[in-house]
This record gives sequence, C-alpha cells and structure tokens, in this order.
Amino acid sequence: MSLTFLIPSSTIRSSTRKNIKSVIGGQERLDVISRCLLNLARWNNRLGKEIRLFVYLSHNLEQKVLEIPISKKMNTLQSEIDSTHMSIEILANPQEYNADYIDISFKNLLDNLNKKSSIFYLTPNGLLINKQKEISKEDSTLCFILGSQHDLSDEQEEALFNLEYTPTSIGEKNYLASHVITIVCNHLYNLNEG
Repeated sequence: MSLTFLIPSSTIRSSTRKNIKSVIGGQERLDVISRCLLNLARWNNRLGKEIRLFVYLSHNLEQKVLEIPISKKMNTLQSEIDSTHMSIEILANPQEYNADYIDISFKNLLDNLNKKSSIFYLTPNGLLINKQKEISKEDSTLCFILGSQHDLSDEQEEALFNLEYTPTSIGEKNYLASHVITIVCNHLYNLNEG
C-alpha cells in the first residue's frame, strides 16, 4: 500500500532563492509544507507504507508538481526549524532527496493519480473518514487531496469533479494541512492496529 498527500500551493516558487528568514516572512508559505513534511516524517516508520508528499506549484509561472518521497533520510527531523531547512534544500536540490519536479497540469496530475489510487478530497462536507470502506483495505493505494492556505481554485475543483473521487471529512472544523495529515495517519494507524 502507498499513501500520497497532494497539496496545491499558489505561492511557492521553485525558482526563488529561499533562506530561513524568507520563510519566517511567509510570502511563499513554505511553513505549510515544512509542517506537513515534519508530520509525515514522524509517521513514516509507524505506518509501514510508502508515503509521498506531492506539492503542486500552481503559480502561473510554475504549473508543476514536486514529488517528495518520505524516506529514512527524514528521520532526523526533530523540529519545525529542521523541517524548514530540509524543505528549502529539497526545493533547491530535489535529487538529493530522491524528489523530482515534473512539469504537468493539475488535471493531468489528477488523471495520473486516479489510474493508480483511490482519491479522497478532504472537505468538511464529505462522508466521515471512518465510514470510508476503501480506506480500510490493507492493499489500497490512497491519495488524499487537501488545501494549504487556500482551498482548491475553481479550475482545480473542476479537474477534480471530472474524476472518480470521494469527498471525505475528518469533522466539521477546519484544520491546518499538517493537522489533517496527522488525523488521517492516526486513523490509518488505528485501522492497522485494530
């Protein structure tokens, strides 16, 4: 089983130079990805699944995905500062982390993921995660789509609505993307333990 989290970002750019001070300023909202990376690294050994983080760079000068496999190299992450430094390194030198930039439209990315995965769009209006039977299958390949600092754009939602996907809820509240990852991973962990 593999597990993918897809997060679109309209602000992160692959071509801009970044340092820890620019992240604190927050213009590109790299902090969102940093927290997600940290949370996924913490779940990597516990879940025993291949985990990937896809960051779709939807800025009008980008339109590409950064595919980041969550690996043992990330087991050293202890804090958000560590994770922020690593996120900056991954964006600048993806090959060092077996990550890769792929030029692709959001629609084509979803089409590719849909061929291999069951797609779940996380939204407060969906069916509760514990009612989703596909998620409980041990051999399932799952892809969870979540927002970062913004919801999906109209164009991204249209691409999603043309696919077979399941609106899925983790509750009525809105959470940070990193918290959503923790809730989903905890749910999957409890399924395997039960």
